[in-house]
Amino acid sequence: MANIVWKRSLLCAFLVTPKYKASFQTLSHQKMYQTIILGSILLISLYISKRIHETKLNMPPLDRYKIPIIGHTYSYIFNSEEFIKQCKKEYGDIFSIYVWGRVRTIVGKEYAQEILSKDDTFSFFVAFRKRFPGDVLLKNLGAISPIKLLKEHVFPKLNFYSERMQKSLHSATQKYIDIDIGDHDEPKVFNNMYYLMARIISTPIANILIGEEGSKDDEIIATFAEFTRDLSIFLIIPPFLDFIYPGLQHYVNRIVIKSGLYNPAIKHQDILIKHIKKQACKRLQEKEKYGDSWKRPDDFLQDIMEQDGFDSNSVNYSSLADRICSLLFAAIHTTAGGCANAFTDLASRPQYMQELYEEQLEVHKEADEDGILPFEALNKMKKLDSFIRESLRLTGHIVALEHAVLKDHTFLNGLQVPKGRLIYVYVDDINQDESLQGPNPKSFEPFRHVDANALASKIGKNYMPFGGGKHACPGRYFAINEIKFFMHNVILKYNFRTASGKVEERRRVGPLALPSSGAIIIEKRVK
Repeated sequence: MANIVWKRSLLCAFLVTPKYKASFQTLSHQKMYQTIILGSILLISLYISKRIHETKLNMPPLDRYKIPIIGHTYSYIFNSEEFIKQCKKEYGDIFSIYVWGRVRTIVGKEYAQEILSKDDTFSFFVAFRKRFPGDVLLKNLGAISPIKLLKEHVFPKLNFYSERMQKSLHSATQKYIDIDIGDHDEPKVFNNMYYLMARIISTPIANILIGEEGSKDDEIIATFAEFTRDLSIFLIIPPFLDFIYPGLQHYVNRIVIKSGLYNPAIKHQDILIKHIKKQACKRLQEKEKYGDSWKRPDDFLQDIMEQDGFDSNSVNYSSLADRICSLLFAAIHTTAGGCANAFTDLASRPQYMQELYEEQLEVHKEADEDGILPFEALNKMKKLDSFIRESLRLTGHIVALEHAVLKDHTFLNGLQVPKGRLIYVYVDDINQDESLQGPNPKSFEPFRHVDANALASKIGKNYMPFGGGKHACPGRYFAINEIKFFMHNVILKYNFRTASGKVEERRRVGPLALPSSGAIIIEKRVK
């Protein structure tokens, strides 16, 4: 044994001599260079192979660009509306552009339904996962689908949740609007309607997901309202690294999150874990104490706690929190954005206020003594529903509904797109088309849908704010109901108008649009 130890010591001493050390470093550098060279050859080979395959396809025309690497990125970001319109005029309904380091294909109104109906060929979710690192932000979610959770535990109970939704909206409106206005007759100026709506909309959603106590907790409401905004940084930051290699930005984002350098989800997860743990322990104790006389809370959290496999002795609170977080990302942003747009659109067009007010007065005759409407009353808000649909139709996006191509596809006109291509719907082409929308499609005509049997939740080839096909947003009914209940309430209680006295347009961020940040003046109606 001693002889072996002596030999190892001698060998180690030899290995660290300057001469061997230099040789070892040289070998290490050679291996590193070899790895880099081999990796580069592999990437180049894959790129060449891909290009050879693509040249065999009848690809959509690629618009010419003057600046290498940058391509059309500048025009796409800073002049999207005019740039896409000119491409459509020159090349037709299907064309490609070079943006953020890769070729992307835009599809107009004639072929948009092909994308939305062929879910075995085009996938919104695959495209989204290529941009958003949700699996590492919510690492305890696993393979659970947020859409599946909503379909199983929330959407079948829309009628049941109607009363709770209205009560929560009433209390949130009082908290975030009435208190600011106070008992004074002076109008109050509110800035950034999205910020305000996110908190109001979050209140009933918190009630439905984690119970009444959660909907009254300011910390919980702030988390519900801010979660999507904070995580959206990974969607908002321009993918500059993709100029080097497509997908590199997403890869680096994942490394940043996994290494712990930055994860905006953590603070929200911690808040939810604290609240869920408190609620779960309280419920389990009360159930054991009161037995059959225990009043069961009817919400998403309780549904999950009663699923098969739930172990009350070893609760995975991180998993529960991530399930809630996944639902927030799907529910809050779109509903709050739609609500902010509808509210601002009406404030921008006070000439329609009286007609909508009269309809809401008539509908409100069905309310009980607490001001709560029956679920069926939603169907009688025909003018309000039309107004909301028009607001959603003119949301302002130029291109949207990004999909990944899962396999080579040939469109009906013979043009082909390869597997892996990202493809977008030219939604502005649909929204501005007279044959699809009727006369004056560019103008905001709030009651154009009243006699058209076109509800705000009804998707079709002329209306795509919720996507289309069998993967259209299943939460659209919940979202529209919440917006209608809110708008019904505020139209009856307030007068509101833009501070500028003009129509407040959407904010443009590249080809996408966000709610206006313009100030709104709100005052109580005189009884």
